[in-house]
Order: sequence, then structure tokens, then C-alpha cells
Amino acid sequence: MSSTKILDQDHRIIEIVWEQQAQPEDFDHITSQIERFALQLGGTFDVLVDMRKVKAFIPESQAKLVEHQKELLKFGMQRAAVIVDGVITKMQLNRSARQSQHSTESHWNSYEEALSFLKESSPALHS
Repeated sequence: MSSTKILDQDHRIIEIVWEQQAQPEDFDHITSQIERFALQLGGTFDVLVDMRKVKAFIPESQAKLVEHQKELLKFGMQRAAVIVDGVITKMQLNRSARQSQHSTESHWNSYEEALSFLKESSPALHS
């Protein structure tokens, strides 16, 4: 099952882990959870998206991905660092990013590199 959580409160990073069989309702569920997280993080956040298990989304889920990205941008998403292996998945992500007008998505081969990128380019909050 796909999941999401606040990965790093200080750096305002939310993690999403997508499963291969992600269904349209999974996108609705994850999106509503992120809306709550965004409020907890003050309306500005980055997203670490783990798509290593995804080879390709079903057509119904592809449409939901665009909708999901648009919503996250409205909630205050600044950047998304996506860990992705498959060529088809990368093509789908590029297409959905164009359709949702999401221009701050970067693709990574490893979880550690993606997380490091988000942390290094977004200093921790000091309260």
C-alpha cells in the first residue's frame, strides 16, 4: 500500500512511497494526508517521492497523478525529489509534470542522494 509521512520536520520534508499497483483512490488518500501535513509544516514543504517499485502507472492512476501534483503545489510544495528506476515511469512523470505545471521536480537514482539534495538546499528551521 502506498504511504506518506513527515520524514523530516526541521527541513519540512514529506515522504511519499508509491506502490506498483497504486489505484486512483490511493492518490486521493495520499493527497488528503499531505494537505494535513502541509498545515503542520506551515504551508511550505518539499517532497521525497520513492517510486522504485513503480514500473508504470495504470492509465486511471496517471490522470490522478496530475491532479495530485496540482493539489500539492496548491498546498505549498516547493520541490519534489523523485527516486525512480524505470524508463516508462520517468516518461510518465515528465508528462504529468508538464500537465500539472510542476517545474521543480528532479529525478534521482538513490534515496540517499535525493534526501541529501533536499536537506542541503533547504536549511533546517531553527526555532
